[in-house]
Amino acid sequence: MSGLQRRGTDLEPRLDHREARALFLALADEELPAPQAQAVQSHLDDCAECRQGWDRYARTVQRVRTVEREKAPPALASLVAGRIRRQRRFGLRGLYLAHANHRFPVEVLIPLLLAAAVGAFLLMSS
Repeated sequence: MSGLQRRGTDLEPRLDHREARALFLALADEELPAPQAQAVQSHLDDCAECRQGWDRYARTVQRVRTVEREKAPPALASLVAGRIRRQRRFGLRGLYLAHANHRFPVEVLIPLLLAAAVGAFLLMSS
């Protein structure tokens, strides 16, 4: 939080524009703890620019919530679920196998690295 503001006898966190806007999603979903929600509301009360941004954001969220949800066709849902399962199953192993198919043998890689290091050393020393 960027600072504190005294309101009555309580110290209330004071948010800057970036901090307030970062909390819009949680505020719209009513997931903010009361002190944070009050800090955002205080900022909105004092900042016309952020209040306009919040109004646009809240209207957009409301519109999205009223859109009827569509179900994916069964074939597409099955395809996506299969890819997710495959990715989970072969996640790191698949990455290793992809790397293994494109790697240089150590017998070739070590001399290349050694030659590059010696070449760099000779260039720097001259």
